[in-house]
Formats: sequence, structure tokens, C-alpha cells
Amino acid sequence: MERAEKNQRESCQIKDLIVDFKVIGWSEWIVYPLSFNAYQCDGKCPLPVVQDYDPTNHAVLQSLMRIYDRDSTTRPCCVPTKLKPLSMLYYEKDMIVVRHHEDMVVDRCGCR
Repeated sequence: MERAEKNQRESCQIKDLIVDFKVIGWSEWIVYPLSFNAYQCDGKCPLPVVQDYDPTNHAVLQSLMRIYDRDSTTRPCCVPTKLKPLSMLYYEKDMIVVRHHEDMVVDRCGCR
């Protein structure tokens, strides 16, 4: 495997995270969905971090400090930078309700 291909595979990116409500013990009160892809962010942030990764100014400085003084700090972290809501149908006080829950599904990852 070429180095560029390996770096691309290990770089900060969005990956699947299937949440199954039965597995976490919530299937008795959640009607729909029974499972969904919440996604997750995984991988390394490049040094120096570039604008493609939607970094904060702090992350840019942190990545530069990491280059020039390795022991001074850790790499910026690969985290969700944009999230989407999820609509759910579930039981609440013996009634079935539909609610839209904010920040449930990762839409974009970046370095912070």
C-alpha cells in the first residue's frame, strides 16, 4: 500500500456507527426507528491541519506547536463539526409521540 493511500485511509473521516436500540435496551419504548446510522468521526488530523478539515484557529495553532515541539501538545482531535436531527416515534407517559432530536447524526467531521 502506498503511503498516500494509507494516510488517506487513516485521516479524519466519517464512518458508520449503527445504533441498535435493542442492543442498548431501549427497544421497549422506542417504536421507530429500531436502528439507525449515527455515524462517527475517526482518524488522525494532519500536521499541519489544513482548511479541508474545518479546523478552529486553536486547532491550527495546536497542530503547528505539535510539529515544532512534539511534547508540547497532542494532535487536534477528529470530531463531529456538523450534526443532523433524528425523528423518533416512541412511548412517553403511555402515549406514542413523534419527536425530532437535535444533534443525533454526524453529518461532517473535522479537526478541533
